[in-house]
Amino acid sequence: MPSKVYFSPAGATNWAESLIAKAKELFYLAELDKCIKPGDTVAIKVHVGEWNRTAVLRPEYVACIVEEVKKCGGKPFVTDSTTLTYHAFNSRFDEIGILKSAYRHGFNPNSLGCPVVPADGYIGHDDVRVEIPNGIILKETYVGRAIACADAVLNIAHAKGHPITSFGGCIKNFGIGGQSKRGKYTTHLAMWGDPADAIGYPLVNAQNCAGTGCKWHKLCEDGCPESAITISEKGFKLDFGKCRLCYSCQVTCLFTGETAIGFRDDYFPYAQIAMSDAARGVLNLFAPEKVGYMAYVVDVAPECDCFPWAGLPIVPDIGILASKDIVAIDTAAVDLIDAAPNYPGSRAEELGLKPGDDKFKAVNLVTPRIQLRAAERLGMGSMQYELEKVEPVLTPENIGKHQYLQEPSTLTLRKWYKKGGHVLDGVLPFKRIPFEQRNWQEFA
Repeated sequence: MPSKVYFSPAGATNWAESLIAKAKELFYLAELDKCIKPGDTVAIKVHVGEWNRTAVLRPEYVACIVEEVKKCGGKPFVTDSTTLTYHAFNSRFDEIGILKSAYRHGFNPNSLGCPVVPADGYIGHDDVRVEIPNGIILKETYVGRAIACADAVLNIAHAKGHPITSFGGCIKNFGIGGQSKRGKYTTHLAMWGDPADAIGYPLVNAQNCAGTGCKWHKLCEDGCPESAITISEKGFKLDFGKCRLCYSCQVTCLFTGETAIGFRDDYFPYAQIAMSDAARGVLNLFAPEKVGYMAYVVDVAPECDCFPWAGLPIVPDIGILASKDIVAIDTAAVDLIDAAPNYPGSRAEELGLKPGDDKFKAVNLVTPRIQLRAAERLGMGSMQYELEKVEPVLTPENIGKHQYLQEPSTLTLRKWYKKGGHVLDGVLPFKRIPFEQRNWQEFA
């Protein structure tokens, strides 16, 4: 049987059609409320975004789900994990940095209505080892302890691109974002093979390195946390015995427009498969009925929220999805993105893509369906889905359902006016002043 995925499109013309109101409706239609029993601690996994990133989820998109978790009797906390130093200036490599980035993007206890907890501790070493017996590549991973120890988990993803895994949705939100630093090293394939396998390890193009003549050479050396890089007049040297696959040298070189070190082409498909393996590791910690998924398909930038900038979206905002199947929801997101028109001025428009084209294969060079097929083989869900489109209807019964107050605020204000006096007391009754009628069209 196809898995059920609920979908509400972006755009609104009234109170009931706000994306926030739609998210709350989908929360119950997809039965995510049934993941939660009164008293459960509920980890709400998000991507808080890199410093200076401008396309992360708005905190309202998460706060509205926090509110519903509380109504279910759950004890929610919002969480994300620290990162490897995957470029020279990334902000989220420790607890202080990830919280500063989260707060800067609006993910804080005041805006969310619950604590914000780094999942894997101060520097990313607080984790739980998880075996993945049926893993395609990985046979173990390490999950941030705060996620692992929760009673239930809600995966609230931002659907967007990723230059290594092609697409980032709910699978990536667990397969990378749910991992501790050890888990990320594992997912980067640091524990699989060796440099002779020519898979995960950096591709060194020594002939392209200007050595100390490169204006970035100091940044390149300083960007390695393992001190595995030395640069001389003769060029770049990488000590593979020290390298732990953090990506810092590769990404820093690419970010500065150089080509001395990068990724091997066949690494990208393997990275998707390993990511799905790691996501399977997170799911191994929970009963299936304790996990739910939502994906906001908005601000669909070509690169991930882990970038310190945001490119133009490749498609207009599409909407929001909810499901109990991690594979189905990501498949639906990718299909909707492929079917959408190009965003004006975007990379998709530059490439001349048409509705129905595999957009992320064109933009990020590898189809994202590798991770979906891998996740399906791992028994995480199904790529076959039934999409149920949900369009809220404005009625007197539901008009105030998801508003700040369930009854018109005018009734409250009327009560205050009656009890404490009108704000225009001292001015009322009006002294009517004649209005000199003008022809407004002279300003048109």
